[in-house]
Amino acid sequence: MKRLLIFSLVGFIFFSCDKLDEPDLLGTYTFIPEGCDPEANPEYNCGSFITLSADGVADVLPSGDIIYRTSYKIRGEKIIVAKADEIIDQLVFSYVDNSTLRNERDGALWIK
Repeated sequence: MKRLLIFSLVGFIFFSCDKLDEPDLLGTYTFIPEGCDPEANPEYNCGSFITLSADGVADVLPSGDIIYRTSYKIRGEKIIVAKADEIIDQLVFSYVDNSTLRNERDGALWIK
C-alpha cells in the first residue's frame, strides 16, 4: 500500500511539471549589446541572433556575417544549443516568456 501511494505521488509530481513545448519556442531571438548599432557597419554585425526551427534545428549568428547550423534540445525550462564547429560553444538559455530567452552564461536577454 505504501508503494502504491509513493508511486502515485511521484507520478503526479512528474506529470504536473511544466514542460516547454517546441512550438512556443520557434522563431528568431536577437541580442544587440549596449552601444551596438548594427546599421553602422553591415559587414561586421555586432548583434547576434538564434533561430529555433522545428525538429531541433538551430541557426546561430554569433556576430559578423556567418550563420552556423546546429541543433538544440529542450530540457525542462532550458534550451541547450549544441556546439557548432570550433567557433560556437554550447549555449544554454532559460525560458523567460514567449518572447524572451535568458543566456545562462552572461544573463543577457534575447528578444523574439
